[in-house]
Order: sequence, then structure tokens, then C-alpha cells
Amino acid sequence: MAVQRLYISRMLTKRLQLIFGSFFICAWVWADEPVLVQTSTLSELAIYPESSAPAMVISLNDTAISSQIDAQVLDVLVRVGDDVKAGVVLARLACQDFELEHSRLQAERQANQARLELARWQLQQTETLAEQQTIPQEQVQEKRSQLAVLRGDLAANESRLAISARHIDQCVVKAPFAGVVTARLMGVGQFALRNTPLLRLLDTDHSEVSAQVASRETPAVAKARTLVFEHNGTAYPLKLRVVLPTILTETGSQEVRLDFSDRKAGPGAAGRLLWRNPNRHIGTDLLVKRDGQLGVFIVTNNVAHFQALPDAQQGSPAIIGLSPDTPIVVSGQYGLNDGVKVRVEGASTQPIDKEHR
Repeated sequence: MAVQRLYISRMLTKRLQLIFGSFFICAWVWADEPVLVQTSTLSELAIYPESSAPAMVISLNDTAISSQIDAQVLDVLVRVGDDVKAGVVLARLACQDFELEHSRLQAERQANQARLELARWQLQQTETLAEQQTIPQEQVQEKRSQLAVLRGDLAANESRLAISARHIDQCVVKAPFAGVVTARLMGVGQFALRNTPLLRLLDTDHSEVSAQVASRETPAVAKARTLVFEHNGTAYPLKLRVVLPTILTETGSQEVRLDFSDRKAGPGAAGRLLWRNPNRHIGTDLLVKRDGQLGVFIVTNNVAHFQALPDAQQGSPAIIGLSPDTPIVVSGQYGLNDGVKVRVEGASTQPIDKEHR
């Protein structure tokens, strides 16, 4: 019995050795078998994500039109909502006092001119008598001084006349630019002091877009090929004018100013600034994590290589700086490791997201 048991034990041991040996041989064969994958070139897979930031249209001229003189308001010729052209009369102010002052100054100028002519004639006579040594030279000098004083008085009078004429012109308040009247701030009969706002005028022809963009996104905005202001479903093409250097502490954003390149949205319109990132990105569905890093698998000489993308974040498209013709694994990547042999089945037929190209 003991001999029989020993024989049976040896037979079982040999069979087990054969079974385990066959298993390791198959495992070695399977491990060396290439993994079936599909690839597409990076140029076919690349996306250019669209980003946005809050934006608003700002008029370059939103001005309170003020009185330049102290006068009573005689008439306001426009109403709120009126579209006016540059130079159109907006209001009229009482001007009688300024006109009377202007007339007085004109009469004073005539008197000064008459005295000046007399002083010239007297100087000529005095110089003649002085040459004949009939009168002393001191009288000649006195006449010359009198003539100089009268010339000064006439020049001062001309200046006061110019100021008076300007005041008369300011009795008629005109639009400095084309725009829309947004407010009437004074009515007929009220007395307007100098610099008192009479109405408010909004320039609708000269405007720009102001957007608040996260500071980390401003380089992408500066390099973006297309910039668009979207308002109520309508897109308005833009071109970048300037990125202000100041970063707001509360939001970490910078103000960006942009000009309309074609049609314009009205001042005050609130919407969003849209731009496409100029850097090539890869979709989130192609990212895998190995050794704590996100990246993609590429194929070189039928061998898979893990290409880490340092800036990649879970759930977001990642910037990828590889050559456009690099083959990227699009099927079978989740079971791969770096250095594994692969067999490429064929190009991927998955659709390309045209909205992000």
C-alpha cells in the first residue's frame, strides 16, 4: 500500500508540473502577443476649445452737455430718445445781456480808435516842432507814451470783444458729436449757472467692447485668430485693441478693450467675449493616467509609448505640442502600458467635433 501511495503521489506531482509549465508557457506567449489598437493622426483629432468672458459695449462719449455761461434757459429743442447730428442746436439760452455788453464794447472800440488816430496826429505834429527846436524832446516822448497806452487799451478792448462774441455763440448750445439724447436735465425758465448740465448725449457711432478676462487667459486672447462679441444670439466680429496691465485682486481678471471690425452692437449691450484657443488640444476621452500623470499613448514602430501632458487637467481638453502627423491611440489605450507592442487595426472612424476645430 505504501508503495502504491508513493507511486500515485509522484504521478500527481508530474501532472501538476506539466499543467503549471504549460500555463507559464501560454502566459509568456500571450504576454508577447501585440495588443490590437486603433490610431488617428493628431491633425485629425486636434481641437481648439472655445472660451468666453463677460463683456459690455461702452460708448467712448457719454457726455453731459453743460452751459458755458450764466443764463436763463429759453428753449430745449430736443427730447429724450432723439437722434441728433453733430452741430445740431440742442438748447437756447437768454443772450440779451451779452449782446448789450458786446454793443458797449464795440462803441468803446470806436472811441479808442478815434483817440488813437488823434494821438498819432499829435505825435507827428510834436515831432515836426521838435525838429524845428520849437518844443523840447520831452514832449515828443510824452506823446509817444500816450500813443502806446492807447494802443494797449485798444488791444484789451479787442480781447473783451472776442470774449463777448464767444459768450453770444454759447447762448446756442450745439451737439459736439452725433448721438442720442438720453436725458433732459433742465427745463425752460430755469437759470443755468456755468458748467450746469442741460442734457445728456450718448455717442452711438464710437464705441468699443470692454471684457473682464482671467489673467491666465489673456495670452490666448492676444493670440486668438477670431474674437467675437455675442449679444442676444448675434455675433459681432472684434479686433483686440489693448489688454490693461492691472490685475483685479478680487477676481484675478484683467480688462480687455476691443474694437468692432464690422457692424456694431449698441452701447450698453451686455454679452460675452468669445475666442478660440490658438493652441492645439486633445480631447478628454483620449487622456489616460499613468503613474499619476495624464497623457496619451502614441505608436512608434508598433510600440506604444506614453506621452505625459504636464498641463493636462482631469475633465478638460489638454494642450498637446506633438507633431500633427503623430499617431495617437484612440481605441485600446486604457489597457496599454509604456513599451507594449501593438498592432494597429486601422484609422479611427470616430467623428471630429467640428465646433472645436
